[in-house]
Amino acid sequence: SGETVVLGVSGGPDSLCLLHVLTGLAGEYGLVLHVALLDHGIRGDASAADARFVQEEARRLGVPFILERVDVPSIARSKGLAIEEAARQARYAFLGSVARSIGSRSVAVAHNADDQVETILMHLLRGAGLAGLRGMRPLSWMDELRLGDATAARHPLDGERIRLLRPLLYVPRGAIEAYCREHGLAPRFDRSNLDRTYFRNRLRHELLPILETYNPNVRSVLRRMAEVVAGDYALLRTQLEGIWPSVVCSESEEAIVFRLRALRELPVGLQRSLLREGIHRLRRSLRNINWVHVEHAVRALAKGTTGTQVTLPRGLTLSLAYEEAILASRGYTPPSADRPRIRAPMAVPVPGSVELPESNWRIRCEVIRRRALPADWVIIILKQRD
Repeated sequence: SGETVVLGVSGGPDSLCLLHVLTGLAGEYGLVLHVALLDHGIRGDASAADARFVQEEARRLGVPFILERVDVPSIARSKGLAIEEAARQARYAFLGSVARSIGSRSVAVAHNADDQVETILMHLLRGAGLAGLRGMRPLSWMDELRLGDATAARHPLDGERIRLLRPLLYVPRGAIEAYCREHGLAPRFDRSNLDRTYFRNRLRHELLPILETYNPNVRSVLRRMAEVVAGDYALLRTQLEGIWPSVVCSESEEAIVFRLRALRELPVGLQRSLLREGIHRLRRSLRNINWVHVEHAVRALAKGTTGTQVTLPRGLTLSLAYEEAILASRGYTPPSADRPRIRAPMAVPVPGSVELPESNWRIRCEVIRRRALPADWVIIILKQRD
């Protein structure tokens, strides 16, 4: 209640339905709505006509309208991305920018239950872990979208995260189209939704009809599976967050250092999750982590020796030291202050203390009576040489 919400509206049935539903609820919940539309520069005059249509709908409903145009094909070429992925990144970056500019912490988009099924299949066919098999979530966060700018989804004043809401995620496309008919809405038709060169469209028009010949309820089955996986993933995340401090020696923007023994003692599933989490923390814009990379790292943890190094995505490596597993950029060397280098024998006063060279470390020695030591300590006997 009382939130300012940015609505991503394209003019199609889903987003037009969302606009009208939330406009009807705005008074009851005290919502302040802003309509935002990004022209991707893909469909020329047709997308310009869509923008005019949405602008007129927003004006008729008394909702502020914000429009921006970008050249997605050029972005895709410059970044080496598929058109679909470049459009996704540009759209969410735009919605996050609008939210920040008006002081909003909530962005709503119009994905529906059929979009969810297609997303789950896309992730399944491309290879995904539990996070991907959950599909989309009704409430998530803009900074989880891996857009390449880790700060883009945080509020400029206090750093609060911006919510990403999908109010129609459990509503089938057929029900949305029926709502539009019942309320006399005339949504725009995007002909690119028929273009089967796009992966999602091929799933929608080719694969899903085939799967329905095996199980007419396959859409419901996939959605239920996503909910089960989401529950399991939440449990795993809770475990990971609890274990992280005990397994990680140090963490910076350049490297994450794991306690090798502690990491090796964990179940393989948690090892995979910790490695994926470490990769995401060091490469926040990386959206997909190849299964093969993680498996090579897990095998190295099991069988590798000091000096073993595994290549990971985006220039990262996992290197094994005597007691540590270091996840960092290729060629990373730890700061000298963290690692004392003793190049020759040196005297250590007992009792007393001495600074170690080329570091901020100091060794302090004292004599403690054996009976004063805890019972589980290991006792080392040092004999003075003649």
